[in-house]
Amino acid sequence: MIEQVFPITGDTTGDTTGEAMRAEAVRMRLTSRGRAVARTLAIVLAVAVFLLVAPGLARGVGPDRPAPRVTYVVEPGDTLWSIARRVAPGQDPRPVVDRLIEANDVRGGLRAGQELSIPVPER
Repeated sequence: MIEQVFPITGDTTGDTTGEAMRAEAVRMRLTSRGRAVARTLAIVLAVAVFLLVAPGLARGVGPDRPAPRVTYVVEPGDTLWSIARRVAPGQDPRPVVDRLIEANDVRGGLRAGQELSIPVPER
């Protein structure tokens, strides 16, 4: 195949020009093959990133859109556990209590009339 690109005619003994041309042809072929592989990898990487990011963008999840929240006014006798059971019935109240504490920086207990910001659980 190299001879088709650079035909060598006559006696080439001691002639380094033919060898140099042959080496250059091989180098050029490897370089173009390397470029094709790099181009293919770049396309595959771009598609993979798109497939990973697109679903999140379609849902609108991201730093620009805060999680939806509901405000709850604490009533006399309320506890974090009773509020957790009320806002997320049928669920384990422990993670809900943890989210309530984290979202409201609750220290030292609740007070009647205190407003709590409650993150709405994802469905």
